[in-house]
Amino acid sequence: MHARSVMGYYSLMIKWKWFIVEGILLFLLGIFAIARPGIAAEALVQLFGWLLIFLGTFSLFAGITSQSGPRKPVSLAGGVFAIIFGLIFLLLPAPTLALMTILIAVFLLLSGIAELSSSVALRSIGGHNNHWGLAFFNGLIGIILGVLLILMWPDSFEVIGLLLGINFLLSGAYLFSLGWFFRHAPAH
Repeated sequence: MHARSVMGYYSLMIKWKWFIVEGILLFLLGIFAIARPGIAAEALVQLFGWLLIFLGTFSLFAGITSQSGPRKPVSLAGGVFAIIFGLIFLLLPAPTLALMTILIAVFLLLSGIAELSSSVALRSIGGHNNHWGLAFFNGLIGIILGVLLILMWPDSFEVIGLLLGINFLLSGAYLFSLGWFFRHAPAH
């Protein structure tokens, strides 16, 4: 190992407790989000709303305090739009979540169609079964999920909270296992 990577390794070994703590917290948040996906989805919208307001305020401040130049109008306009959208997210979380669900459904449909066409092209040039088959399966799943989100809309917004919960659960388990690994890792 190089000296720099050894230092990074030892740094991670020392911080193993924080990986475990973060892993447990994310795991618990994941369980909560899976149990209450609607609340988790609305919390996500609230978080994005506050982030947009914070970033918009920062951009607006940068635009106001900067000297005139090509970035000034962009900073001012970007700041105003970010603050407006942040307020919309905070004041109207349900319609915002419904719109986000439709956008995710359209994304899943379009990426699924692209993946299916990619798999057909891969198969036609003699691609390995695992490659084109996996691309075909991935595209099919994307299309099915997109159609389900649209058919179940507007009640499907809870799916976003469910996906967030699954992500937190898996990330928490990974961080816990990483901390456990570094706790018991041999010093090199």
